[in-house]
Amino acid sequence: MTLTMAWVRKVGGVEEMVIASDSRLRSLGAWDAAPKIIPLPRGDVAIAFAGETDYAYPMMIQVANSISFYHGALTRRQPLAKLKGHLIRVINLMLDQLKDVPVDLKEAPAAFFLLAGYDWTAGEFRIWKLHFDKGIGRFTFAPTRGWGGEGNGDKVLSIIGDEVGEAREVVLEYLRRQGQIRAGGLDMEPMMALAHMVDSERYPSIGGHIQVAKVYKSMQCVPFAVRRNGARSLLGRPLLDYEESQTIPTLDLDY
Repeated sequence: MTLTMAWVRKVGGVEEMVIASDSRLRSLGAWDAAPKIIPLPRGDVAIAFAGETDYAYPMMIQVANSISFYHGALTRRQPLAKLKGHLIRVINLMLDQLKDVPVDLKEAPAAFFLLAGYDWTAGEFRIWKLHFDKGIGRFTFAPTRGWGGEGNGDKVLSIIGDEVGEAREVVLEYLRRQGQIRAGGLDMEPMMALAHMVDSERYPSIGGHIQVAKVYKSMQCVPFAVRRNGARSLLGRPLLDYEESQTIPTLDLDY
């Protein structure tokens, strides 16, 4: 499985969307080079997954294709909220094409997605969790809202994958240490929690290189190279020594 997070980072008067994940797949052992975040072609949004790759990878690729070849989606004439509906329809249409599944293997798809970006019509960052609803037998969505409580409406965080409850508790612990449990938005506390769980042997399904993308109010989705433990990676893959780029920013997580 995996651990994937998206949150609105607020530092001073600056806001940005951060999407982060580990890079581990377990089907062939611990394979620590899997891309789990895909910046979508229109530039203001990314999609990330957790769960069964048999479902997730084909669906994510076709979601990206559907934007590339649909002018309204590609040019952002279709607002983010309506794009979300389009992508749900694409995913469910794909689900309808699945045939000849052995009865003993026919279960509800254990695939979850985060759609995270900037909605220019509302002037705000939005996160939706896309998931399979057994009651209707289709994929549907749920919006992510603030945590609630005093001062916590500004804390917008969505987590999918393994150990979601534990991940939330680790985030809370980092907030407590900084005295930020009651007021204000999130900074990099979710990233610190993700790094902690990637490094811990308690979570064998979570590991490998941390991958990160950010969405800005300028409606740009930017993948980041990540420097951690002396190594550099991009979207889950270690970079070769000669892979230097002036166009890809680097996030240093060696803190």
